Amino acid sequence: MSKVVKNNFFILTGSPGSGKTSILRELQSLGYLVVPEYAREIIREQRIIDGEGVYDRDPRLFKELMLSRAIHDYEQHSIHLCPVIFDRGIPDILVYADCFGLERGSESNAASNFQYNNTVFFSPSWREIYANDEDRKISYEEAQQFGNNLEATYLECGYQVVRLPLVSPLERATFIIDKLGTTL
Repeated sequence: MSKVVKNNFFILTGSPGSGKTSILRELQSLGYLVVPEYAREIIREQRIIDGEGVYDRDPRLFKELMLSRAIHDYEQHSIHLCPVIFDRGIPDILVYADCFGLERGSESNAASNFQYNNTVFFSPSWREIYANDEDRKISYEEAQQFGNNLEATYLECGYQVVRLPLVSPLERATFIIDKLGTTL
């Protein structure tokens, strides 16, 4: 497969519990097209059917399901010409593989072949807002390390990482919107 670059596809990634979902809700309420996080969708679906494809049962299957969903989301939204903002991108799966102690495989090829706008928005760890939930069971320190690995991986993949300021979700969304105008 040849490389596909979608300059209108933007990634919002970052440490778990760093406020991404709140930012994306703000962007969506302002009329932006937002693609939800594949990992949470897969966890929810697998729990409904008591499936094995979750990180604490079969990390390899979970990784493959995430990759399949991420490629599906990418291809499904390829018809859009407007900015499309993804809650995590294919390169995130490289970090999941590392985190699970799995060899990087097809996700490396996918990260090379399915490319997004060069600007990646990164929500850094923020202790004051970090909280565990039904799907997020890691410590703040583990979330912070995961975020550090994400940032390094996106840089390795050739993306320009733009760190979001630690302000309200609306202010962070406005920050992203301001940057979108200069990156299209």
